[in-house]
Amino acid sequence: MQLLTEVQECISLMDKELKHFVEALLMLDWVHRNSEIVKKFQEFLLNLLSAHNYYTKSALEKLMPIFKSVGFEEEWTNGVSTKKEVFVFDHAHAVLRVLLQVMPMACDVLVQVVVKHFPYLRRSSHEHECFIYNMLKITEYQPKLRLEFLLIIFKRLVSLDVYAPKEEVLEQEEVEECFEMDVEEAEVNEEAAQSQRVGMKHPIANNLDISMVQVFMYLRSECHDGDGQLDWERTKRLYHDLVTVFEQVVLSTHATHHVQFLLFYICSFKVTLAETFLNFLWHKVVSPNVPSIVRQSAIMYMGSLLCRASYINISMLKASISEMSTWIHKYISSQDGLEYINSDVRVHCVFYTVCQTLFYVIAFRHCDLVHTKKNLTFLQSLNLTKMVTCRLNPLKVCLPVVAQNFAAVTRTYQLAYCYSVLQHNARYSMPVIHQDKGCAVTRESTLLDTFFPFDPFILC
Repeated sequence: MQLLTEVQECISLMDKELKHFVEALLMLDWVHRNSEIVKKFQEFLLNLLSAHNYYTKSALEKLMPIFKSVGFEEEWTNGVSTKKEVFVFDHAHAVLRVLLQVMPMACDVLVQVVVKHFPYLRRSSHEHECFIYNMLKITEYQPKLRLEFLLIIFKRLVSLDVYAPKEEVLEQEEVEECFEMDVEEAEVNEEAAQSQRVGMKHPIANNLDISMVQVFMYLRSECHDGDGQLDWERTKRLYHDLVTVFEQVVLSTHATHHVQFLLFYICSFKVTLAETFLNFLWHKVVSPNVPSIVRQSAIMYMGSLLCRASYINISMLKASISEMSTWIHKYISSQDGLEYINSDVRVHCVFYTVCQTLFYVIAFRHCDLVHTKKNLTFLQSLNLTKMVTCRLNPLKVCLPVVAQNFAAVTRTYQLAYCYSVLQHNARYSMPVIHQDKGCAVTRESTLLDTFFPFDPFILC
């Protein structure tokens, strides 16, 4: 206390020549002290930065280790921070809050510092959960930073997801020790949330799991008031930020297995969000200015959401199927007038992916779609026979499991007869060989490169 009081009188002298002395002062252990000392340090810091703003970056960097951990190594139970750690974090946030209010330009520096100090992939899971918890805490008093912080967090989550392949995680986990999320319900299982969570054996998967828990909890608290009622205005704002992050980070990343469930979760809060998300994805699919790989990814997300989310009602399901069907028939018509059709998968990759998605959705949700005569008539109006028998022959590139299930459903309800096409494809299946400009010869698979983004969630 005495030191902080005395240095206040010398702040004007603390120019760049006294840099090391200033940095030593910034490293004082003040966060574990009482509120009086915290207030004194806050006063000193604000006076220092007002007089010498070139110390802003150093001051912010000295706060970052506090947000990673404060001497505790154990993971939080069910993602809930301990009182001792929150006590310390709150002291750091009190200083940072006032600093950002007095020096708005420090926000740009803070973003740079956060990126630099984000825990590496293989750092402890507790460091990850502390840092993400505190990043999200900052957005409560600096909401303009939320989008940038969410982008930073999602980029790290995607990196963790990519470095924790589903096959590796499943190999290291025993089935009875892993709580499998019921993706059809789209709600956090309250009973499981009350029980002691068991960590993942795969270290990076455990970091991903711990980190995602913090984001799930943030989504829940940010979108609901104290009584658990949905705050629609706040939810809409957060949803738009998440879709922006999804578009920039997740959609263009191939075969992530878990991060996308954050969008799945927030869409479960209200059917309007799910409908808006489906419209967003479909707009990507039909936009010719979007790269083909992104269009394919968008339709796969759309199909998986239609199949796995129980909050997708029958009217939304039928509307999406109708959009896909109309687009497919228009594409077929555009090719029918051509004398020669190049059925190369690479040329018509979006068409083939939309076809496979439609077949997948019909096969997966057929029980809902044949439940009434009206719905069955709707399926008959799709003219599925024309799709499977057109010259582009979409069944030849579909995953066998999708093609077989679709064929079984359509035969049962007399919607199309696919088995003759499948048998023909099996008889005349030939490897596809390509030669590039360098005369290198490659053998290409005739099947689509497919993934189902909302297949069962395997983290704890």
